[in-house]
Amino acid sequence: MPHVAGAHRGLDIWLIQRASALVLAIGLPAFLIYGASQPVLDYATWRSLFVPLPAKVGGLLCIVAVLVHAWIGLREIFIDYVHHLGLRLLLYFAFGVLYLGCLIWAVDILWGVK
Repeated sequence: MPHVAGAHRGLDIWLIQRASALVLAIGLPAFLIYGASQPVLDYATWRSLFVPLPAKVGGLLCIVAVLVHAWIGLREIFIDYVHHLGLRLLLYFAFGVLYLGCLIWAVDILWGVK
């Protein structure tokens, strides 16, 4: 049987989405526990959370996980429901630009905290 290029791509995407879900399953409870353990949730409290470098990296990792998870989910929706190739490619491009903008904005916010 000949090898078809990309035959295992579905498994790779499935594993990436599950890995992003695992990152979110760890990051979201940690974030919620931090918020619940603070006596006052004001600007100074939220700012102090993201001053240390590990918190910035962890926050960015969670944001990347959300964006990757959402991209894969939208990709599957577009494949299933958008049958016109040109429209599907336009949607891929539009959401890719949107997600890239969100990532750049998140980096600017996280590394802007001093």
